[in-house]
Amino acid sequence: KTCTMTGGRKLPLLYVALSAACATGFAPRNNNAVVSPALNRSTNAAKPLSMAQTNDLFGSIGQQLGDFFGGAKAEEPEPAKPVLPDVVIDPDYKLAGIFLAAGILLDLVPYIQLTLGPLVTLLGVLFLVQTIRIRFVFTENDFELKQGGDELADSGENVVVGGANVWSYDSFVNWEFFPKGWEDSPQGPILVYFKETQTPSDQWTVGPGEKANSEEAIAAGAVPGQVHFFPALCNAQQIKQEFERRGCAKL
Repeated sequence: KTCTMTGGRKLPLLYVALSAACATGFAPRNNNAVVSPALNRSTNAAKPLSMAQTNDLFGSIGQQLGDFFGGAKAEEPEPAKPVLPDVVIDPDYKLAGIFLAAGILLDLVPYIQLTLGPLVTLLGVLFLVQTIRIRFVFTENDFELKQGGDELADSGENVVVGGANVWSYDSFVNWEFFPKGWEDSPQGPILVYFKETQTPSDQWTVGPGEKANSEEAIAAGAVPGQVHFFPALCNAQQIKQEFERRGCAKL
């Protein structure tokens, strides 16, 4: 069917109906119109989500689906510790020089020149020879005692408890300088001390270890282990730094 427009033009009746419906939809809203309470409640309940709420919703759903199908996210492995290079501690001739100088002076004093003087001089000579001969080496995993100058060689078995002069850093339970604090002084310390558990426990009470592992020492906070002392014939600051860098335990 058709309808006649002004000017005699005929239009389909369906086109006219659709045009009327569209015009009604875009007509100004009548504020005085009565709205059904049920329709009003439905309109208030259907408020659209904001963009942020929509993103959060889809992000949560995506994460749950990813965990369900892909499993929990694998933990990242801890970064590997850097490998420290081998370090040969520099020799230090101060201790040998101090004992030699003291021995020469004591050799000039009557009576003492026959007793204490020769002993101190002999120690000075011994320290000088050992400073030339002995090297302390830090490798990737161990603290070692070597002998030789430019080309290092095995120092043989330990003269007190036997076994190789090689100790892993994990076996350290304590280290120290004697007298304490002298590693920062100009003259340097006299002795370097460390205690380890690598040596078989039946040797821990040999020599100075008997007192260091006594019940009184353990009760005072000492940790059982094999005791080692050696003259400070090396750079004390350098060996202290390496003990700390390599993670050697200290009380």
